[in-house]
Amino acid sequence: MAIQGPAATERRRWPARLAAVLVLVFFAWLAVCWAVLEHPRTEEPAVSDALLLLGPPDTQRMAAAQELMERRIAPVLVIATPDAQPGDSPAMVQYYEDKEFCAPRADFEVMCFEPNPSTTQGEAIELRNLAAERGWNTVTVVTFKQHVPRARMILERCYGGELRMVATDYEFTPLRAVLQYVYQSAGYVKAWLTPGCDQQLPGNPKELE
Repeated sequence: MAIQGPAATERRRWPARLAAVLVLVFFAWLAVCWAVLEHPRTEEPAVSDALLLLGPPDTQRMAAAQELMERRIAPVLVIATPDAQPGDSPAMVQYYEDKEFCAPRADFEVMCFEPNPSTTQGEAIELRNLAAERGWNTVTVVTFKQHVPRARMILERCYGGELRMVATDYEFTPLRAVLQYVYQSAGYVKAWLTPGCDQQLPGNPKELE
């Protein structure tokens, strides 16, 4: 029976060590995502110059925005209407295409816009433009909980006024939660690679107007 030397023994051990490291990295990433995305800093709603609903304007986010507008949080409701997502049902796609939520209201002004690009960054750029045009100093922003930290970072790059972030809370299954962590982590990477208000990744420029 051949006696294995130290080098052979080490070669047998490194896959197990690598697997252990990867498991530790995965759980560390989960812990960071749980701390950052599940417990974001938010503000109590207060009277603002406008309420911005980050897209997509699904029924839950719209209900939250509607409730705030009924409390007269702001005189203007601004709704971002990005492109429908690949996983949206036909009924949801039709809901977004009909845009009944953009209909004029008697009790407050409603403004809808398609972000360019169709991302949080595009929403931030439009906020910058509208705030400069209308003199908005305080804006309340509605989005879902796991999106709040990244949305705040991107919006603050374009808008210098006061932001008040309000979160809705979806009931994600464990798998959906992990997928959301992956999505938000990828969004952070992209945001770090494009630190300016309207800076784009090479080969993926914002449409010229």
